[in-house]
Amino acid sequence: MIKERLRNWCKTAGIFTNTAIMLLIPCTSYILFEYVTGNLHAISLFMAVLNIGWIYLLYLAVFAVSGSTRIGIPLTAVFLYIVSVAEFLVAGFRGRPIMIWDVLALGTAISVAGNYEFVITEEMYFAFLGVQAICLFALVFPKKVRGRKKRLTFAGGSAGVVFGFCLWFYTSLIPHMGLEINMWEVSETYKEYGYVLSTAVSLNYAIQKKPKGYSFSKVKEIYDSVQEENQVLLASAGDVDVESEERITPVNIICIMNESFSDLKVAGNFETNQEYFPFLNRRKENTVKGSLCVPVFGSLTSNSEFEFLTGDSIALLPANSIAYQFHIKPNTYSLVRTLKSQGYETVAMHPYPRENWNRQECYRNMGMDEFLAIEDYEDSEQLRNYVSDRADYEKLIERVEAKDDPEDRLFLFNVTMQNHGGYESLYDNFDQEVWLTGELKGKYPKADQYLSLMKRSDEALEYLISYFEQKQEPTMIVFFGDHQPSVEDEFFDDISGKPSSLVENKDRLMWYETPFFIWTNYETQGEEKGKMGAIYLSSEVLKRAGVRMTPYQQFLLTMEETFPVVHPIGCYSKEGTYYSWEALREPGNPYSDLIMNYEYLVYNHIFDRKKLKEMFSLEAGD
Repeated sequence: MIKERLRNWCKTAGIFTNTAIMLLIPCTSYILFEYVTGNLHAISLFMAVLNIGWIYLLYLAVFAVSGSTRIGIPLTAVFLYIVSVAEFLVAGFRGRPIMIWDVLALGTAISVAGNYEFVITEEMYFAFLGVQAICLFALVFPKKVRGRKKRLTFAGGSAGVVFGFCLWFYTSLIPHMGLEINMWEVSETYKEYGYVLSTAVSLNYAIQKKPKGYSFSKVKEIYDSVQEENQVLLASAGDVDVESEERITPVNIICIMNESFSDLKVAGNFETNQEYFPFLNRRKENTVKGSLCVPVFGSLTSNSEFEFLTGDSIALLPANSIAYQFHIKPNTYSLVRTLKSQGYETVAMHPYPRENWNRQECYRNMGMDEFLAIEDYEDSEQLRNYVSDRADYEKLIERVEAKDDPEDRLFLFNVTMQNHGGYESLYDNFDQEVWLTGELKGKYPKADQYLSLMKRSDEALEYLISYFEQKQEPTMIVFFGDHQPSVEDEFFDDISGKPSSLVENKDRLMWYETPFFIWTNYETQGEEKGKMGAIYLSSEVLKRAGVRMTPYQQFLLTMEETFPVVHPIGCYSKEGTYYSWEALREPGNPYSDLIMNYEYLVYNHIFDRKKLKEMFSLEAGD
């Protein structure tokens, strides 16, 4: 009797011990994972528990499918170890964590892997021993779900647990705890939250529900419609009848997105001691000018860049996501590929670290041939803490002059840095030239410094245009600001005459307007364009350059005739009438078909794995 009780007790204790160890395996995997990445000490207990919860679900799911811990545990443990090693290596040489959609770029990753040195660390070695111990335990003390009925029941129960946890996590925990990705520095979130939890949170930004009524066949219908109307569209694509002009195709197409460049007088009037845009304001010859309605205020530069290059509105992306961090995948179609397919060498320039806003990867995915970043601006003039616009344009000119043949086609996209935020400090290498006068004198030092920077940008712009006025090869320069600056909030309240909280949604566009122009060093018809959404600018450039456009870019030009401004806060018709996105999606709205067609195209372009390539690419059309 005693022996039998002892045997039963030992059996129970063994089951309890084995079960406890099974439950501890996800905890061990979490510790080994973040031990390899080097973030273990930086993750709080609460975040660690959430990571372990997700790892437990992964073990449970693999066990439910395999039906045996002998298979499920080693597979999961080895997989997590491989991911942790890859994360350490990739974060080291790319300066950015592995995102879940990076698997789409596996071919690119393999192609560049030879440029980096792989080092086996002590942490990798000891974690590998830990993974071996987990695998050994699973082999020595196996657990198996026997019988078809039991396996189905267990799999169903496991699926219920996974679904319930995901539902609670995404609908309750994320909004309640305010879990979000730091879009400016993604790596910081991964260090603070842990890799597995960060990946789970990032899915909240990356997954977009299909628009109501979306189908691939519907996208094909839109494509067919654009193709049928192609000749009509070319004749009526915009206000300027480009067909009636002598067609000159520019050899150089230079697009400049100037950091924080804007005219604050669009938000209200004020006085200064001198004019800060003397050159820009008098520029009319061979120039199309207007106000570009960009999607952001004060920061998030890359979203304006995304709208310009792709024609896709961030209003149709998951809330609070940053396109450059989540949605520029390999072979993304954009202005870059449209020009590249027509013989243009494609070059990006930005006097800042190339990993900023994930630009290096995004430019490669869009097809840029070359990317000049901060290391290429050695000894360039600095204004405050950034490369000046003048020095940036000198480097730009140097790159244009470096062409093998002056007649070689070049598309150059330049993002400046001179006017970046941080206007409260005094700098030895910066002289204050412009300041507010009248009632606002001395009240807003950030605004004063910003306006002085605008004066320096205007002078640099005059230098750039004057240089290309003397060049023989046909050149087009496209210039726009990415967003308005983060100066004093009270300044904006003062000049607009009311607190920003009282401004109606339809009137908030004044904080999203920046100047833009398209200038050529050959004769073209000047025009005051008025307000235009950033999604249209690249199509306008192609039209005025006289080069071929994709059906999607032709679609955008047609939509521009009805809605010159498409913006996250809403859309504005050519008569200036404001429509919210909700109102436009209502079936009875006369413009709902147009807007829904645009949504379908953006979804297909960005999210659908089955893309209608001929809609977005000249090469596919050929």
